[in-house]
Amino acid sequence: MQAKKYQGLKVERKANKILRDTSRVITSLHLPDEKYRIPKIIQRIMSLPDTAAENLIAQIMVDFSGRHEDIGHIFEQHLNAVKDYLPRDTILSDVQRALIGAYFTKEYSIESAALFNPSIVPHPDQSHLNEGSLRFVMSLRATGEGHISSIVFRSGVLDRHNTFLFDPISDFVETPDLQLDSVYKRNPFQLKLNEMGAGNEVTGYVLNQMPEDFTYNELIEKIGILRAKPQF
Repeated sequence: MQAKKYQGLKVERKANKILRDTSRVITSLHLPDEKYRIPKIIQRIMSLPDTAAENLIAQIMVDFSGRHEDIGHIFEQHLNAVKDYLPRDTILSDVQRALIGAYFTKEYSIESAALFNPSIVPHPDQSHLNEGSLRFVMSLRATGEGHISSIVFRSGVLDRHNTFLFDPISDFVETPDLQLDSVYKRNPFQLKLNEMGAGNEVTGYVLNQMPEDFTYNELIEKIGILRAKPQF
């Protein structure tokens, strides 16, 4: 009976094509495999004459700013990632801070290999639409260099004639900021670990030490205690 219900369903292939764009890039922290090189790189940057450093960061800002909305903020984040490698009591100028952050930054083209697997759902905001139209959110799998996958999103409107009207795409690609102070529920956390095949005696032991609601930092603290006094 269920099969008969959909026998009259008509499917029409649309002409819309969502093409990959190799110019869409994100930034990420770039650290050498040999960590002993980090302080050497920092020292070389700090040894640059002021004029050379200023000219270099000025050119970097010109090269990167057109592809990233706030490249200065990104450089500051990456500086903070290597701050423990700075010489003790070092006071950096603004130019040095930006330049060190830049040296530990790389770009990654998220769609350089492929853009596929679209999935579409109704948008939570359906206001200010013409009758018979539906606003949607579409997710896609973007695959870049090294076949690293990302989830990207598009939005738009499907009108009463089943025509897709896509919203303009931003010139900038942003990655989400991790909120490490989020509160987690113990039981769903354990279920998710089991679902991923990552649950074991150790994870069970750690989670049993946690309250029903816990934060990322509380979890890290319990893991640190277990490392200091191994039970397994």
